[in-house]
Amino acid sequence: MDGAIGFLTFGTLGFVAAFAFISARATEKRRLEGGAKSALARGKYAKIEEEMAARRA
Repeated sequence: MDGAIGFLTFGTLGFVAAFAFISARATEKRRLEGGAKSALARGKYAKIEEEMAARRA
């Protein structure tokens, strides 16, 4: 029984680590390609650009 618990524990940790690695690679690839940003990021950057334009004027 102890062997099964250890196997399931390390299997779960391995799955999480593999999923995190794949997700990080996809995110880095999207960032380097200059892909579309999320709606939240677009809104944040639009607000920053508006504030900078107001300061320049």
